[in-house]
Amino acid sequence: MADVGGKRVLTTGSGALTSGGVEWQAAVAAAFGLGDVAEPWVPVAGGRSHLVWRLRTSRGTWAVKRLNRSREDWWMRDYLVSAQVQLDAWERGFPMPRPVHPLEPAAPLLADVRAGDDVESYLVHEWHDGGPATEDVSAWVGTTLAALHDLPAGPAPEDSPPHPVEEWREWLDEAPNDFTSAVRAYLPDIAEARALVTATAGLTPVNTHRDVKPDNVLQTSRGPLLLDWDGAGPEYAEWELTRAAVYFSDLGQDRSAFDRVITSYETAGGRRPPASPASFAGLLDVYLRGAAWMVWRALGHRPVTPPERAAAHTHALELLSDLRTSLTNLDTWTTRLR
Repeated sequence: MADVGGKRVLTTGSGALTSGGVEWQAAVAAAFGLGDVAEPWVPVAGGRSHLVWRLRTSRGTWAVKRLNRSREDWWMRDYLVSAQVQLDAWERGFPMPRPVHPLEPAAPLLADVRAGDDVESYLVHEWHDGGPATEDVSAWVGTTLAALHDLPAGPAPEDSPPHPVEEWREWLDEAPNDFTSAVRAYLPDIAEARALVTATAGLTPVNTHRDVKPDNVLQTSRGPLLLDWDGAGPEYAEWELTRAAVYFSDLGQDRSAFDRVITSYETAGGRRPPASPASFAGLLDVYLRGAAWMVWRALGHRPVTPPERAAAHTHALELLSDLRTSLTNLDTWTTRLR
């Protein structure tokens, strides 16, 4: 054991990391009491935020996630909320992989692991064989969300509102070029979306998953499982429900799937969202915040590599295009809630 930054971490001795991350595999297995490593871990394709591997050991097969984390106070504050939501959901029998507790946790479910001179933060869950959902899961989504929204409710989300258009203009004025001109064309959409996102009166605060979408549903022989709880926390029930209805209905094109998400939610005891464009503001909020983050990266306001900065240009414009498309569809989606 060693003390790093005021935290107890497991160590595997000094020396450079060996090819294929052998030291990391052994260190993670030791940190979570997984037994001996049986074969090299295998990278798992997934989201942009965190690296994930499948690890086989003498005690089973595991999903290992290395968190792309910050050491700032805000990160740990948000993480503690997400870990509690995940533990509450697991204790209530939600369809999700079993989280594994580390032997010497740096925080609930979280281990700071050392290999050589480096320390990284890891989570581990029991592995389940499966793949993307190949059958309609829209009714399951609505039922699952109704149960999630019955978890102990937290306070209303405390995130600051999305940046006003005036701030976007200031960023774009710093570097006039083709990219900033392309972003500037979306300023009317940003203003329209922000007005809806800040109209939260009458919405229902819940503690929940916050990222229920097809990428996070694993179809297994025992049924669907909801993955990736790292972003769990305060959300508005109406926002999460309508966002899921859009995601699981081919962006709202499949009306029957959209309706099944909403009606199964109601049947399971949830409240139908008001037939208002504001009920879909949660989806707009995702696009607004994601686009702002990518614009910052593209303009060099975040410490990123040249390839990451180049990718941010493309991703920012993709998110803004999705924002515009969603605004165009609001009237159609709102009609379906009546």
